[in-house]
Amino acid sequence: LVERMEQSRDRRVVPRPNRVIYNGALRCMAKHGCGEEAESLLVKFHSAFPSQPDIYSYTLALRAWERSNDCIEAARRARRLFGQMLVRAEEGHLPHLDVNAYNILLNCYARAGLADDAEVLLTRLESDEWMSPSSSSYSLVIKALSRSNALDAVDRAWQILHRLGYPKRKANSSSTSNETEPTFDVSLDTFNAMLRLFAKRGMASEAEELLGSIDALVVKGTMRRGGPDVQSYEAVLEAMGRRKEADIPKRAEALVTRMEVLGELGGNIQPSLKAYNTLLNCYANAGQSGKAEALLAKLKDMHESGLSLPPDAVSYGSTIKALVNSGKSQEIALTRAEALANALKIADGADNEIVSAHRLKLYAKWGMGKEAEQLLRKMEIERQRGNLLKGPGIIHYTAVLNAWAKSPDDDAIEKAESLFSEMESNSRLDLDIAAYHGLLLNYSIRGHIKKAEELMKRILEDPTLVANKITFTMLINTYCRSKVDYAGERAEQLLDKMRELQAAGYANVEPDNITYASIIRCIRGTSSEVSAFEKLELMSRLQMERWPGV
Repeated sequence: LVERMEQSRDRRVVPRPNRVIYNGALRCMAKHGCGEEAESLLVKFHSAFPSQPDIYSYTLALRAWERSNDCIEAARRARRLFGQMLVRAEEGHLPHLDVNAYNILLNCYARAGLADDAEVLLTRLESDEWMSPSSSSYSLVIKALSRSNALDAVDRAWQILHRLGYPKRKANSSSTSNETEPTFDVSLDTFNAMLRLFAKRGMASEAEELLGSIDALVVKGTMRRGGPDVQSYEAVLEAMGRRKEADIPKRAEALVTRMEVLGELGGNIQPSLKAYNTLLNCYANAGQSGKAEALLAKLKDMHESGLSLPPDAVSYGSTIKALVNSGKSQEIALTRAEALANALKIADGADNEIVSAHRLKLYAKWGMGKEAEQLLRKMEIERQRGNLLKGPGIIHYTAVLNAWAKSPDDDAIEKAESLFSEMESNSRLDLDIAAYHGLLLNYSIRGHIKKAEELMKRILEDPTLVANKITFTMLINTYCRSKVDYAGERAEQLLDKMRELQAAGYANVEPDNITYASIIRCIRGTSSEVSAFEKLELMSRLQMERWPGV
């Protein structure tokens, strides 16, 4: 529409686009995350004499990149556009940039996990004589840290909180000093960003401690703003959902119960469906299928009473996941999973990718390759009919590979290889290391050394794949199960390769107890119990700090 206005020759009928028109178009592009189009229009705007882009025009173009889908490219282009804005401000064509423009670029960095760039920009903002960072500025830098791969992300985030006045731990926590702690103004958004960082790292204890500290600071009056909100509790629950300790379900239960009590007392805290789903996930990780099904039934009752949203695919999927991890018999687990899947289908009117993924994992647990592939083919048919929007995806195909790996059928390997070839030729699928693990597991369980070695070579030569300790341990187990004379020698060679990669900066290849246990089996075979002397000799030979399992 703007182009038609620009190209029109009859100005009596179609006026030349002015700043209002251009900014209106930029606002539309910003809303839909059309960064490329917004920047192109901004260039045209410059040539639309006498109208020229103002600070609002540039901010809208920056906002369009902020909402763009390609986070990495958006951060790069937003940085360039921001630099242009700074130059025009220095030349007097634009006013001095406000904190809003800085925060938009900070969010672009945060979405891309560019923590270093975000911290540099925050430092620049802090040193600006015309303005100061807002609470969102600090929150966005912590968000960038949470999405980065920086090993020291948590320490750097703590430094930001301390710069804002959050009290550091005293060396002597038992000190009974009468000094009052200074009042500070850390926003709840900033604290929540820290809690989400803990959640991403699975730091449940740290998240619980910070949540308790926020409450204590509000009571003491050293924090001026309100206490934890629903997002705070959700972040702590998410951190718990990433842990496997035995007491995690009880701790998660206590937190959700606390939210329920606060809601009943008239507070603004009420467990969300996300909170309940995270509790379901904690039950699922622990294999507590009874508690998971009871909570799912509670959610249904709450919805029927108008107290909450209906349980969704995540709710049902987590309940089936609990069955996968439980000690239920094959017949009971499969029957209950099918009933849950049907219940969701009745409620939603269609099958669901999340629930199907957990059903496939249940088939994989029992080595039911035929049944898993039948469900996969059914999903493909439903996708072609338009009933499945996103599936089946790589996670579904990989689950079927895992099912064939444990299948007792004589043609299981042929079926797995055929499926993997189909995956490679499917343009919808982007094969990841887990998919290769699915095929490698088929070879490993059956001791097929040649095929396993060929697949490992492909993995190591593919620049898009990164082998990890699971990859190497699977190949080591292949040698163990093949019972060849050179199994121990090959296992030690792979251990050396893992350490070589680790020294080169690949953190995910560090051998663990499972790796060492597999290597020891390769060296010793299935001989008698290991003597204390032999343990010491093997620990020295393999450079182990402790014996596996200790």
